[in-house]
Amino acid sequence: MTRAKLHVSPSFYIFWSLFCLLDNEGILPLFLCAAVIHELGHVIAIYACGGYICGIQLSAAGAVLEQGRQLSGLADCAVSLAGPAAGMAAAWVCTMAGLPMLAGANIMLSVFNCLPLLPLDGGCALSSLFCLLPTAISAQAQLALAWFSFLASAALAVCGAALLFYTGRNATVLVIGLFLLHMNRYSLRDSFNYGMI
Repeated sequence: MTRAKLHVSPSFYIFWSLFCLLDNEGILPLFLCAAVIHELGHVIAIYACGGYICGIQLSAAGAVLEQGRQLSGLADCAVSLAGPAAGMAAAWVCTMAGLPMLAGANIMLSVFNCLPLLPLDGGCALSSLFCLLPTAISAQAQLALAWFSFLASAALAVCGAALLFYTGRNATVLVIGLFLLHMNRYSLRDSFNYGMI
């Protein structure tokens, strides 16, 4: 088994440097901690299901894990939902430990990732379940999901641009919308060549 290759996009350095400069409320460490917990949930599930990770991509909007081999539809669905599940479990622990801000960061990240958009976890879970359908129906369902994700990502980017215009300081929604739009362009072109979690 080869070691996972790490690819870091320039947008990762630019966005997170700006975020650090503008983070007057100290929320960056909370979301970084929540993101690590979320990704660890995926990693544990991938290896528990007999898979492995061949690559990790870091960008302004987060991390994308590339699986080295295709898992079954149900296993892929479990892997997709393992990140949000880990986040919700961490939120419960943080609530019990009296850490409401960290609990909130875990809940927000988990709920957002459950949206039925590619390459978010909710979209990946749906995509893996579509693989269990007959081939012709599965292909149509996958294409519909890709188009829905693309259009919803475009709407998110437009809303993010409007939010940035009116507030003058919050570019997070815009960056996430553009990232999802970019990733969905590949989904439409490549017809899901590799798993994105």
